[in-house]
Amino acid sequence: MLSLNKVTLDQVVKRQFLYKITAYSGVYISLIILQVIAVLFSLNGVGNSTGGSERISLNIHYYSGNLIFVFTMLWVFIVSIIITSKAYRDEDFSFVTNRLSSDLSNVFFVLVVSVIGTITALMAKYLLQVIVLFLPKFDSFYHSPISMNIGSFLILGTLTAFLYILLCGAAGYFVGTLVRISSLFKILVPVLFVGYLFFGGFINQVSGLASIVEFFYLETSFITFVLKVLVTVFVLFAGSVAIFNRMGVRQ
Repeated sequence: MLSLNKVTLDQVVKRQFLYKITAYSGVYISLIILQVIAVLFSLNGVGNSTGGSERISLNIHYYSGNLIFVFTMLWVFIVSIIITSKAYRDEDFSFVTNRLSSDLSNVFFVLVVSVIGTITALMAKYLLQVIVLFLPKFDSFYHSPISMNIGSFLILGTLTAFLYILLCGAAGYFVGTLVRISSLFKILVPVLFVGYLFFGGFINQVSGLASIVEFFYLETSFITFVLKVLVTVFVLFAGSVAIFNRMGVRQ
């Protein structure tokens, strides 16, 4: 007997998205573990300086939460690659689905985990500050001054962190899609990444990664930065959808 119920695209995407939010719960545990590791590494500080006079000895240690955000960006990059794998793609076929609904649910999933990663990274940053505050070897704790309104600073800082994390998620999703095209990318992508880590400092003239990082990081206008990230994210996701739609069924 044929069903008279017609399932719309938004219903399918919603079901797949809600399923992935609950079924992929393991990624949240890995996020917490990575951020805890980042906090522990950050306790070593990012630098120190000494000074003083005959009667006073001054030892200054500098701490930063940047490593926490780096680990979070790495996490969302890897998670975005993983959800493009064949095993995860095949799970979508337990629903009434097509390639477009599968990609849209994945995009929404990357968006949500980027939000979660941003919130937990900010919480981990404040946890680092609390831990440093209670370390017995320090007599005082000093925050760098904020020149703008604290509310505006928090909003802009949170939005900036989220955009960087989302950008890494979109890049990971695109890389994962490329890997699905050919097994050659499984070897090529890690080789290029590791090769840059070892030789990028010696061949900056021909290194494209440094230029890409500077394209976003050195932008002075916040509005322009937001537009750059959003356009890049859209292009990466749209490119992934276009590539996946050209692949064979359940490939």
